Amino acid sequence: MAVAGLRLLSHLQRLVPTLDENPAPDIVTSLAAFTDPRDPWTRPEASETASALLVDLLRCGQTTTPKFLSKMLASLLQDIVRPRFAKTKNSAITEQGRKANYRLPDAVDFGDSEVEMKQWKFRDVPILTVFRWILGQLDETTIQEHWPLVIPPLLAILDDEAIDNKIKGCEMLITLLNITPSLLLQKTGLGEVFQDALIPYLSYLPSLTSEEQSISLLDAVYPTLLLLLRARYPGPDSTAEKTAVLDQMVRMGILDGFSHAGEYVKIATVLMNRLSDLVNEMGIMSVKHLKDLLPLISDVLSAPFGPAHPPLMLAATVALQAIILNDWPRVGRYQAEILKGLVLCWYTMNEDACESYEVDNVKIAVQQDIRLLRESVRTKIVEQLDMDQLLHDDHQLSDLLKTVNQCA
Repeated sequence: MAVAGLRLLSHLQRLVPTLDENPAPDIVTSLAAFTDPRDPWTRPEASETASALLVDLLRCGQTTTPKFLSKMLASLLQDIVRPRFAKTKNSAITEQGRKANYRLPDAVDFGDSEVEMKQWKFRDVPILTVFRWILGQLDETTIQEHWPLVIPPLLAILDDEAIDNKIKGCEMLITLLNITPSLLLQKTGLGEVFQDALIPYLSYLPSLTSEEQSISLLDAVYPTLLLLLRARYPGPDSTAEKTAVLDQMVRMGILDGFSHAGEYVKIATVLMNRLSDLVNEMGIMSVKHLKDLLPLISDVLSAPFGPAHPPLMLAATVALQAIILNDWPRVGRYQAEILKGLVLCWYTMNEDACESYEVDNVKIAVQQDIRLLRESVRTKIVEQLDMDQLLHDDHQLSDLLKTVNQCA
């Protein structure tokens, strides 16, 4: 039915294009509600048709009306979006979309049910897709004009208890951060508010959260937090503040995550992948975590079940590469720990029943790690193991040594 209606609108658009000069907000809202093909009420064809119609509407309106886009977005935010979120209050911000200096506990209204308090969640669910589309139309200029209308709905979505809405909130926040000047975040204090909303997501782990939901949320929140930190701390003068938050993410997200949910292989894989991102973002400042991270990575690489879960092994080798490349001045003292993990991983990956494309990728990564380790300790004046002698002493490691020497 939706596809048929959109096709009819598309035909009308071609026959009577002048109707686009001042499209009613309800028409734009109806079309925007079908722009996300992931929604259960939308099909890819409907999404493509709705998006194309909206492009035509915007193009026609901008050629006939000054500041058409800004006026239309203001109307949608004020008249369509805001009423749906009006009863979802957040004491962390003011009505102007700034951080509240004195935060009071959120008031509890016993007169309205949750359905009444969160119309956007229970009655008008497509409004989330409309709001996402509106965010996609904003730029560095229009976001400043509409800031007070954008922030309350976004924080309401981020603070909602439903995991799916938290993920949508992360996606929307990424869209917002990509168009928001760093100075605006600093002036309004919203960077800290967003950070306080996102950091607890790192603890949404099994068994309190389902494994699949936890994976989706972790994959959403880590990139969002990193983008937020780059926006909050764009220059070298704020390196210490940025590093402090990254330290918190390593401790609370990675180390505590493995402590509480490390037995879930898919969760461990996600955490290893995100560890690589954090180390690369921190650079040499990640050196303070080596004493905790390297034994953790070595234990993962040494696990006898490695061939059954190549993605985890590959993620661990990539995380180790990030550590060696960023923290090479201090890696030498941990050489024995690193070699233990890499050598045992090489053993398990070379078992007779372990032939696959994924296993081959892990072997290549192990060879790369060994080569990087050799280069990092070659010029270090420290008491170290003789790597060549270690590898020569065991004939099963001859292929590893041969490949590494050829690439050296």
